[in-house]
Amino acid sequence: MNAPGKLISFIVWAIVNGAVSAEANCGRLEERLLFRKDLFTEPAEYPWIGLLVQRRDLDQKFESAECNVAIVGESHVLTTASCVRRFNNRPELVAVRLGIWDGENEPGQQYICNDRGFCVPGPVQYLVDAITMHPLADKDTGNNDIAILRLSQRINMTAYIQPVCLQPTLEPASWTSMDFHYGGFHEYDIKKGKGSVIAISRQYCNNETGTPPPENQFCGYPEFRVAFYKGAPMMGINVEHDVPSRFYLVGLLAKNVDAGQTLMTVFQDIRPVRHWILDNINSSSS
Repeated sequence: MNAPGKLISFIVWAIVNGAVSAEANCGRLEERLLFRKDLFTEPAEYPWIGLLVQRRDLDQKFESAECNVAIVGESHVLTTASCVRRFNNRPELVAVRLGIWDGENEPGQQYICNDRGFCVPGPVQYLVDAITMHPLADKDTGNNDIAILRLSQRINMTAYIQPVCLQPTLEPASWTSMDFHYGGFHEYDIKKGKGSVIAISRQYCNNETGTPPPENQFCGYPEFRVAFYKGAPMMGINVEHDVPSRFYLVGLLAKNVDAGQTLMTVFQDIRPVRHWILDNINSSSS
């Protein structure tokens, strides 16, 4: 694509970007994408998913920590406690990359174009100001495997960077046998992936893996055998006036379990920790 063409693409993006920034909504959903069997997201799909990056020393370059994050507030993201425990509460050693679709893209790139002239803005990196693990996060059992990261500045919401909703309009008593969407980065490809998963009973999970999940976690049976990085968000759908309207957060991927020919997934349930998340977001914002 020639320079004027790229400039026009970028101007169009800037207009859309500004409109979204003015009225950023959570859990943005396009119904046309719910039924596609693509293995990768579109660039603006699941805009709450980001990548955790790390460095060993302050003078070193950030690299992938192989963990996903999910935007849940103006300056907060979620990931698993097991992803950040190794940093020993040193937030200066971690950052998050948001608006990222290709894991190899670096922050500082104003926009990125493919060979057909389709352009998207480059990822934006945010430093972390504080790491708060759930007070009952258990290193041995893996229970309550969740942490909230407060970023050093407010997130600039765009068409490619938006939060997922935390509150469902109607929450069932059990997730068992329900189908959910989930996505994130994984070890098999550089692009942000997606998939579907059905929540299964604790009994069936125990039969398949030999170990029941911790109290506040549940198992899922994914459609495809793809080992997403920890922290990959699982989403349910809020329905309004008989129309799917927004995604809300159901769980975060805590681990993958190889059960022979089957890959089982274990998710941290958001329900028992939702108030803790909201309290942390609200106390930091006040």
